[in-house]
Amino acid sequence: MIKIAICDDDDFICNQLKNILIDIEDIYLEKLDIKIFHSGIELDHSIQHRGGYDIIFLDIEMEQMNGVEVGKKLRNEYEDETTQIIYISSMENYAMELFQVRPMDFIIKPLTYEKISEVLDTAFRLISKNNEIFRYQTGHAVCKIPLKDILYFESVNRKINIITGSKKDIFYGILNNIYRELQPYNFIYIHKSFLVNYNHIVRFEYKQVTMSDNRVLPISQQNRKSVRSLQLQMERNR
Repeated sequence: MIKIAICDDDDFICNQLKNILIDIEDIYLEKLDIKIFHSGIELDHSIQHRGGYDIIFLDIEMEQMNGVEVGKKLRNEYEDETTQIIYISSMENYAMELFQVRPMDFIIKPLTYEKISEVLDTAFRLISKNNEIFRYQTGHAVCKIPLKDILYFESVNRKINIITGSKKDIFYGILNNIYRELQPYNFIYIHKSFLVNYNHIVRFEYKQVTMSDNRVLPISQQNRKSVRSLQLQMERNR
């Protein structure tokens, strides 16, 4: 089941979007749990007390707590990098405000079945990737971590540090082998010592990236061109 939140202070937009999603549900054969909220405060309260959502359709122009504020709180305070945020607005001039929220997409009103179907198809694909598991061995124990929780891998001699939002673990391995396994899931080789999860990069620069844990990692000189190319390719595919 895919959990979807619709947050807009316009009741007509909420019901229109819900009806489109119900129609799409029959085509994708994917059960959707749809909740409607008419303010950012309502949505934030639900996330705090009932848990998060897989997809959020989020209006920007709302009183008290607008959509940008909700998105920043989700990413920064709740450290949620996997919820697919799709902004909906009647205005186009929000590029800089939305950069820090890292939304999946931005839809200009009026809403249409075609617009919603296209972004939902991308969201389903990303959610499917996020549900994959990485397995590794430490001693006699086999450990499993969802790919969505992995920020990056760091190679130190023959040891691999695996960094998640809450902990670091160490196992023996070869970074290049991990890269070959995880390349289809948006992991990027930025340096001979670092393999990073693209979904946890919050800032791209020519020589470095900033991860969602605020650590700055170097992009090696020989990888800068390929990293830039991969970044553009992934942005086009989102």
